[in-house]
Amino acid sequence: MVLQIFHYMKQIAVCLAVLLISACSSTPSQPESQAEQITHSEKAVTVALLGSTGMTGGFILQDLLTHGYKVRALARSPQKLDAMRNQITIVKGDATNPEAIRELLMGSDIIVSAIGPVKGDGLIAKTISTRTTKNIIDTMSTFSIERYIVVSGAAVTVPGDNRNMTGWLVQKSATLALRDTVKDKQAEYKLLAASEINWTLLRCPVISAEPFKEPAIESLASPSAFSLRAGELSRFIVELVASGNFSRQAPFLNSR
Repeated sequence: MVLQIFHYMKQIAVCLAVLLISACSSTPSQPESQAEQITHSEKAVTVALLGSTGMTGGFILQDLLTHGYKVRALARSPQKLDAMRNQITIVKGDATNPEAIRELLMGSDIIVSAIGPVKGDGLIAKTISTRTTKNIIDTMSTFSIERYIVVSGAAVTVPGDNRNMTGWLVQKSATLALRDTVKDKQAEYKLLAASEINWTLLRCPVISAEPFKEPAIESLASPSAFSLRAGELSRFIVELVASGNFSRQAPFLNSR
């Protein structure tokens, strides 16, 4: 029985690794247009977005624009956002560089990060989340920004978790396949928890390049599935920007 469970976890781990690497390295997909526009306030809100040239970040970028938000997007390769140049402000730079983060946050009201490890970055990829979040925490107060929304992984553990079997398998298989990434994202959570800022950490399983179908399932206890559509994640983030819910909490998200 133990050997069967281990074999099952190993198969899941391989699938998660392949899908995650694909999600991190691909170019932004174009989600279907969203239905109703979510109102926020009469004041135009500017979102500082990290990871906008990745698959997940591409969905978030499109959804923010669809719902009337202004976007300042950080990109190491600005040419990847040429098609959006007339709709957003592009800030060239690396998230691990404090000066690039400072320029990105200037004039922003809220921060959303969908940054993740890129295979070609070598050793830097092992600490990309913690280095980025430390830079952001250190800089937010300079521009009086209070809200920080972070896309993370479902393997991250926080006090109060009560994982069911699916949640346990998600955590164990991700740790087996992506040990360095899980370690980095767990350390990122600790940085957030120790800070005084208003943060929300979104714990996601494998994110697929699919548009919105129906609202994502949310839970503070355990994920109930192994996948999440990018369009449903981006819609949830837009709603968070508008509502301010889940302050200093780390909800799990997944698709039905």
